[in-house]
This record gives sequence, C-alpha cells and structure tokens, in this order.
Amino acid sequence: MLFCSHCGGEIRIVQDYVPGVDEIVADMEAAVASELAETDKEESTGGRQIRAVPGRRRSRRKRLSPLTGKIAACCVLVLVVASVGILDFLHQNAAYQYKMALEWMEKKNYGRARPYAERAAELEPENVDYLIGFLFCLNETELGEETVPLCLQIIELDPSCQAAYKTLISVYESEKEYEKINEILLSCKEEQILSQYPSYLAKPPEFSFKGGVYNETLSLKLQGNTKGTVYYTMDGSAPDENSLVYASPIFLEAGNYQIRAVFVNDYGVVSDEAKETYYVDVTVPEAPVLTPESGEYSRPTLLRVTAGENCSVYYTTDGSQPSKDSTEYTGPIPMPVGTSHFRFVSYSYAGAASEETSVSYSLNLHASLSVEAARNMLLIELMEADVILDLNGGIRTGTGHNVYNYRYAITVNDTDYYLYREYYEDDAGNRASTGTDYVVSVMEGQCYKVVQAEPRSRAADAAEDSEDPWNGLSLQNIKSEESSG
Repeated sequence: MLFCSHCGGEIRIVQDYVPGVDEIVADMEAAVASELAETDKEESTGGRQIRAVPGRRRSRRKRLSPLTGKIAACCVLVLVVASVGILDFLHQNAAYQYKMALEWMEKKNYGRARPYAERAAELEPENVDYLIGFLFCLNETELGEETVPLCLQIIELDPSCQAAYKTLISVYESEKEYEKINEILLSCKEEQILSQYPSYLAKPPEFSFKGGVYNETLSLKLQGNTKGTVYYTMDGSAPDENSLVYASPIFLEAGNYQIRAVFVNDYGVVSDEAKETYYVDVTVPEAPVLTPESGEYSRPTLLRVTAGENCSVYYTTDGSQPSKDSTEYTGPIPMPVGTSHFRFVSYSYAGAASEETSVSYSLNLHASLSVEAARNMLLIELMEADVILDLNGGIRTGTGHNVYNYRYAITVNDTDYYLYREYYEDDAGNRASTGTDYVVSVMEGQCYKVVQAEPRSRAADAAEDSEDPWNGLSLQNIKSEESSG
C-alpha cells in the first residue's frame, strides 16, 4: 500500500493511467516467460531426464536464472519509479485534487475533502471554483485562520460571491469587528448583497439640499442609511457623539451656514463626515402688528393683524411657538371671553420668518348670563320651536342628536351676543357642522338664528369685513322666522 505524503490517504495507483507503464510491464512479463520457457526446454532435451523419487514430492518451483532475476528487479524498480511519478503528477494536478474533493463532498465527508480542496486552491489560486470549494469545506468542518484571507481573495476575484461575504461577515460578527463589516460592505457594489446587511452599514448622512446659494429659506433634512443617530454641528467644528442630535429639520434663514454631520449606526460604527455650506440671501419680514393692543376689554372685540406685503401670518393660542404648521391668519379673529394669549409670526414669500409678536387679552363682558346659562336658554327655545326634542338635542329624523358649541362673543346692532354653532353627532360620536349658527344676548337671553345678509359683490364684502365682519349678519326669530336685524 502507498500513502500520500501530504494528506496520509491511500493511493490507488491502478485507477490512474500513465502512458508507457503498461507497455513496460508487458515487455517485462514477456521476457520472464521466455526465460522460463528456455529453462524448461533445457531440462527436457539436455540428455538428463528428471524422474520422480518415490516418497518425495517434486518441487514445481523453478529456479530463475540471473538474467530473470535482474529483469524482475528492474520490473519492480520501474513500478516504484512509475508510482512515484504518478503520485507527484497527481499531487501537482489541481483538477485531480478538486475532483477528489468533490467526490468526498458528495459523500459528506468534508474532513477528507478539505485537504484536496485546499491543495487545488494552492495550485490554482486564481480559480474561483477551487477557492469556493475550499471555503465550503472550511464552513462544514471548522473555520481556520485561513478563512478571512480566503474570503477576501474570493471577493477580489468575484465581488458578487454571496458565500464569501456571508462567511466573512459571520466571522467578523462573532468577533464583534463591526468596523470591518462596515468597511467591506462600503467597498461592495452589489445591491443584492448590501440589501442583506443594511444594519451594519454606516454611510455619511444625506442632505436634502446641496450646498450653495439660495434666495429662500431652507428646511434642511439629514438622513442616515439605516437605524441609528445623526450628529451635526453648525459652528464649523468636527461632529461627534457629543454634538447636536438631529431630530427635526434644520431651518436655515438668511445668513451663512456650514453643516457638518456624521451617522452612527446601532452597532456604534461611525460613518465618514458629510459637509455642506449654504448661503441664504432673503429679506426677513417685519413682525406682525396686532390691533388692538394687549389689555382688558369689556365688549366683544375683533383682533386684526397687519403684515408685510406678500407675507403669510400664522398664530397659536396654546403657548407653543408659531410656525407654518400653525393656524393661518385669514381675517379678523374674535377675542375670546376671559383671558387669552396669542403668538404671531410672519413668513415672507421666500419662506423667511419674522420676529414673533405676542399679545394677551382679558375680555370680561358686562353680562347677566354665563355661556352655559345662555346655551340652556337656547336649547329651551329650540325645543319650543320643535327643532329638537329634548335638552340632549334629540331630533325626529335619524338616530343621532344635535350639539350646540359656543364659539365666541359678537356684537350685532350694538348688542352683545354669545354665538353657538350647531353640529349633528351620530351614535358613534362623529360630528359634522349643519351650517347653522344661533346667538343668545348676554344680558336678556333673547335667542336668534343667524343668517347671512343678501349676497353682495366680493369687493364690497372684503371692504366691509375688514372693518366689521359682523355687519353682514342678520338675526332671525327662531319661532316666527321673522327677521330681526
């Protein structure tokens, strides 16, 4: 039996063919046969007859001549030399080594397949199939020190090899080498592979606007490529995990800005820096002017806002900072009863924001009825007029009921009223305005239905509404439906 000096496996020479060996062996066998024939002939025709001796078994073994011995020795020597040559040939043949590796892999004996696959990869390091075969054996046995360089070698030859990326990332992950995973993925151009490992990547943040000169304000957004945190600076310093955390768009008004940002993924890998410079050249509008000024009032009053040309005004009443997402001012605002606070801001056509204007009011009407008492009187009046069935606003048609919400105090014909808007509410709690308003006088409790005056031109409406939008209202008696104003 012969054994491989590299792997220790048995070598089966008879399965491999080397040109000329069969002819040599045949010639040797023929020479030996001829020598034996000559010997037999001499013994039978040389005048000496060999006879059997009684009681003694004749030996059939023939004694070889010196020539025959030499031929036999040569034959053995040739076979040994041929075997060594065959072994050396097979050991240096990558295709044979890979073939043997595949045979053992088909039998799921990856331990026997591994040395063959490794040898094939050594002989032809540019053959991706041989390298992948060796990598497969490593994965099925146990990973060795050669795994990482082998994967890198395969990726260099075939950047689309998913098996190499999968093994390499698995090794780095087990060692918590997340920086190396990020590095290898950043160099990968295959979207199919990148889509499998998005959480390991840490790309520089993306800016919603490229750097440059703008004649309008910008709402700049920064975005990372996956889950993580974006950190940025606006003072020119290098960003790190102690810098500002991006949570909402960065509003860039008039001026120069340099934004530097990095992204840190959930594995703590920090991306390269992204940087943009912006110059915003816009005219900042003046702050809105409110009429009347802050103070205490005893009659219903309308708040009017004066702003710059082509400016939009937005306001809040809950104390929050006004922005373009707040309520837009479209006309005079009735002053709320009690204490109220307003915050206004103007935006130019280009999007530049003005300074903020804040006002506070206290409206204390000289009223004999409270808002709630006036509502109850309205409900009784509507029941008597057969508009509703009970104080809960029940109606004859449908399954829901009517709701009457207080809106604000108004003045019509120099009389102060509370205004209530009618809504229909279904059994699920959904509300919709019916388009009908009612008023109740704050002193005597007279109730009226509010109707619009006769249609007029838009120009006339705009001119009168700018002075007093309540002048366009007409009051109608609920019971008699006769006009009263």
